[in-house]
Amino acid sequence: MLRIALITFIVAPLLMIGCDSSAPSARADEGQLTVVCTTTMITDLARVIAGPDAQVIGIMKTGEDPHVYEMRPRDTQNIAAADLVLMNGLHLEAQIDHVVENHASGHVVRLAEDTRIKPRGSDQYQGAPDPHCWFNVEYFKVYAERARDALIEVDPSHAEAYRQRTDTYLAELTALHDWAKQQIAAVPKAQRVMITSHDAFGYFGETYDIEVHAVIGMSTEQIPTGRDKIRLQQLVTDRGAKAVFIETSVSQALNDMVRQIAEATGVRVGGTLYSDSLGEPDSDVGTYLGMFRHNVHTVVEALK
Repeated sequence: MLRIALITFIVAPLLMIGCDSSAPSARADEGQLTVVCTTTMITDLARVIAGPDAQVIGIMKTGEDPHVYEMRPRDTQNIAAADLVLMNGLHLEAQIDHVVENHASGHVVRLAEDTRIKPRGSDQYQGAPDPHCWFNVEYFKVYAERARDALIEVDPSHAEAYRQRTDTYLAELTALHDWAKQQIAAVPKAQRVMITSHDAFGYFGETYDIEVHAVIGMSTEQIPTGRDKIRLQQLVTDRGAKAVFIETSVSQALNDMVRQIAEATGVRVGGTLYSDSLGEPDSDVGTYLGMFRHNVHTVVEALK
């Protein structure tokens, strides 16, 4: 009986490691605070604020779509072992949310679910809130403040460091917001019409005074139809849109339809926007700040 128990004790952890050896473990550094994040934007935010004082693990990788993300074996283990789980909320991470509800033993914070954030979309989509709040930089500052407060709550010994890093980051976000407003204001108002693959840029449009339309709604789980194509083609013509935009983390079918709309109406594809995922970690678009600058620059150049 003792031999069976001993074999089980030795083999079981090896089997767990073998499930997903490429992913980091939430217990890789014993004694250090572990923070598990869902989207790439939240992972970047957490790493900025946590610095060297916590191990930050991102569940989603570059280009992965949170609307349709499928859990890996190691994800559940990391969520269960984490001291803190940071997620977007507002039903963005549908697959992950169930696992968090049933397996998370640490503190869980849904950053977008805050009274300072006013969700859009409830009237259009039968009560479903738009989860893409990070495209209003002022709302992303709320994300940062909530992440800071959560880190301080679970790790008060590094409170001052978390506060200092957050203050620095908030100043960078304020500068980014002011720059974006200035850049977009240079585009004549009549030309500020965006057509995108899915409805991820509503907050962006509201904040920076751009009219935004999309092939499908807020979730990439929707399948585009011929009716969607006809509707957008007519809208491009009626509104005199100068360009349409594809996205990095949506299906090929969605981006193909955007290209077809461009071809049918004679407008150009103005570029590629990052919506639900950052770019490669070591690239200019591998951070929230870099991604947002890229999107603003791409939109402004296409709509001028």
